[in-house]
Amino acid sequence: MTRQQILSSIETSPLLQGCGIDPGLMLVHRYRGGQIVSDRPAGITSVGLVVEGIVDVYSVALDGRDVQLNALEAGDCFGICNLLALAEMETVLRCRTDTTLIFIPKQVLVSVMEKDPAFALRYAALCNRKIQFLIRRIEMLTIQSCRGKVIGYLLSQQDKAGRVIPDCSREDLARRLDVSRAALFRELAFLQSQGLLALVDKEIVIVDQAGLEHILYQPSGSK
Repeated sequence: MTRQQILSSIETSPLLQGCGIDPGLMLVHRYRGGQIVSDRPAGITSVGLVVEGIVDVYSVALDGRDVQLNALEAGDCFGICNLLALAEMETVLRCRTDTTLIFIPKQVLVSVMEKDPAFALRYAALCNRKIQFLIRRIEMLTIQSCRGKVIGYLLSQQDKAGRVIPDCSREDLARRLDVSRAALFRELAFLQSQGLLALVDKEIVIVDQAGLEHILYQPSGSK
């Protein structure tokens, strides 16, 4: 990437735009879909910025099972939450597609933060949003029933028109919800048969939100 392309990519990030970091201090790496990403390129602890592609973030349990926590797209950063901590994050980053990343040494960002209060406030706001996001994910993961997990996902992802457009395949969605693919299809079919939602091509349309909430919060007989 040229210097100008790097600067243009930095401006796509709500956090990094206008930070004035010299592109000469950054590294650009390209990955194939399926590759694992490290936040220590060349052994330097860094913050990564997604330029193009999608990077899935997983947490790996002690029994070896992985649970998808998030999906990062162009403009999103990783390696942020432990910017000021020595401990590494216990997550795995895997490219869903061919991906281009820009890496900025963490110490460079810390230096910018010390001099730029506006950047420090943007960082604090981003951390707050990430905490809120992770709390919602924990709430989803602690739901025991498959039906509850599916309903919780639909209610949290719907737009103002009641539409849910998954950013992944149904198989990947099942993995994200920690349910089997067959169970996901079974629950969607059940909720559709009850008139609570409609399946339109790749979209899921919520028809009766009150009905879904009733099942979620009073899950008598739910699987």
